[in-house]
Order: sequence, then C-alpha cells, then structure tokens
Amino acid sequence: MQERTLTTLIFGNVVIESNLRGAELRIYSEDWRGYQRRTDCGMTFRAPLDDIRGTVPERDLVALTEKFFEPAAAELEAHYPGGVERAQKELAEWLSATD
Repeated sequence: MQERTLTTLIFGNVVIESNLRGAELRIYSEDWRGYQRRTDCGMTFRAPLDDIRGTVPERDLVALTEKFFEPAAAELEAHYPGGVERAQKELAEWLSATD
C-alpha cells in the first residue's frame, strides 16, 4: 500500500485541487456546497501540484499563471484580496519553491 498527500491551494473561493492525475481549477460557491469545474478552457495541470513544484522554468511562470487563472479572473477580483494579480504571484512563488 502507498499513501499519498495531495496539495490543494486556496485563493478565496477559487481552488486548485490536486488528484492522482493532475490538478483542476474549481470555483466554489459562497457556502462551499457546490463548485464549477473550470476545465472547459483546457486549464488543468497534468500532474499533481507537488509533482510539478520546482520544475517549471522561471521564464514560463508568468505566462502559466496568467493563463491558468484566466477563467477565474472575475471571481478572484471580486472575492480575493489583491485579486488575480496577487493570486498569480502567489501561485508562481509556490510553483518555483523547491523545499
């Protein structure tokens, strides 16, 4: 048997949830009882977040985070302090960390 911990990153009600096959962008309702999966735009990671952490080239981080949060930009602006810009910066910092 193997045990695996899968990271979830939370930006207000915009969430990146890891699963064994990758990570998906979800926008949760205010009461957290329902969500929208935002894979319609093709924005998923093809590996769990922990597997790609520290592997994304520095030159690609800005474009990757901008594209990834594009479907949730309005939600982030409305409900996350610092909006989409802060979320992009925090995700880029998290992805570039190697510890």
